[in-house]
This record gives sequence, C-alpha cells and structure tokens, in this order.
Amino acid sequence: MSKRMWILFTLLSVLVIAGIYREYINLPLPQHLNCKESMLVQMFSDKCTPRDGLIRKSN
Repeated sequence: MSKRMWILFTLLSVLVIAGIYREYINLPLPQHLNCKESMLVQMFSDKCTPRDGLIRKSN
C-alpha cells in the first residue's frame, strides 16, 4: 500500500473510533444536528425546523 492509502486509512479509523466513543459516553447531539436543514442553510437563513425521532434511547 502507498503512503497516501495508509494516511487515509488512519484518518478513517480515527473517525470511526471517535464516533463509537461518542456513542459510548452518551454525549448530547450538537445543536446543528437537531434541525432538518443543513448547517450551511442554518448559517445563512437562521432557520431551524426540528427533526422528529431524534430522542436517544437510554439503556
């Protein structure tokens, strides 16, 4: 494998591990993920339509 592939693989691995860790410690969702609009639309229009079904399940 080339050096670029190893770098890409490492970055993807870090992102996956960070996502799993975030779920494991039950961090709250960032505010921009509670809206249906993309973050770019939210920045320019100050519009936020709340999503349905974003309630986390507690174990």
